[in-house]
Amino acid sequence: MLAAGKKANELNHPVVFDSVGAGVSSESISSKINGKWIAVAVTAIGIAGAIFLPLYDITDFLYFIGSVFAPMIAIQIADFFILKKDSAEKSFDIQNLIIWLIGFVIYRLLMKVDFILGSTLPDMAITLVICVAVNKIGKLCKKTSKN
Repeated sequence: MLAAGKKANELNHPVVFDSVGAGVSSESISSKINGKWIAVAVTAIGIAGAIFLPLYDITDFLYFIGSVFAPMIAIQIADFFILKKDSAEKSFDIQNLIIWLIGFVIYRLLMKVDFILGSTLPDMAITLVICVAVNKIGKLCKKTSKN
């Protein structure tokens, strides 16, 4: 029990910061959600997880997080910095969702390849190129169909 208490104490600060972030994020999804109660719930789940779950090997979890966020960030970089695309009015962009799914699969495939840069950077580069190419091809198709 002492080891579990020590583990919970070590994770205390990240759990609190993540909990507040979860609360604020949940409020942006719906104004009916009370972010403070979400933060309390996430804190309780985080502390319980730190005490009861075997968190000594989280490698698979970290790879999963990388496979989710690497293509997502690549799409955001492509949209904002390269394509200068503003999708703020959309709840989601189906085209980017499909590109993200492709990037996710590519990341998982790249994990099986022993590459000096790992999986993240190549996946981000490939996803970024796919995103830019799909958007440029989409614009060309729209122009030709109008003429």
